[in-house]
Amino acid sequence: MRRFLSLFILLLFLASCGYQLEGRPTAFSPSWQTIYVPVWENPTSDIRFGEIMAEALRERIELAGDLRLAPPEKADLILKGKILSVYVGGLSFDEYTQTLERRVSVRATAELVDRKGHVIWRNTNIYRYEDYPVVREIAGEEIDPGREIALKKISRDLAEIIYHQITAAF
Repeated sequence: MRRFLSLFILLLFLASCGYQLEGRPTAFSPSWQTIYVPVWENPTSDIRFGEIMAEALRERIELAGDLRLAPPEKADLILKGKILSVYVGGLSFDEYTQTLERRVSVRATAELVDRKGHVIWRNTNIYRYEDYPVVREIAGEEIDPGREIALKKISRDLAEIIYHQITAAF
């Protein structure tokens, strides 16, 4: 009897605090089964970042498993976005003003629309940054492999944030 009472109290507590398992939000329309994530618009000089961002979102949606990816003509929802800016600036320098560490920051906007074009969710102020070391190689030439790594990390972080913002809206 005591175990039953403890289990009941635990279940009551979990239900009252709003806890739910990850998965399809309960308020998602049952008609929303598929989603299309196009390459994001990207007028910046980092031309591949729109593609990297879309791929990170696709991976996050597949991981969740509550919607299936589909081509645009068969999708119930479309998650589209636009990269507003990608800025890279020096963060730390040595005594000769050579850059030791950089920060890459991204501003973007995203929205989820249904088949009829109605906006279901929108965020016009998405921002994320990542710091990375600058590597020097071959005759003092500066190379920047950290930039690509940082942009991929930002895309994964933004995909996670966007996914949770969308599901939290329901």
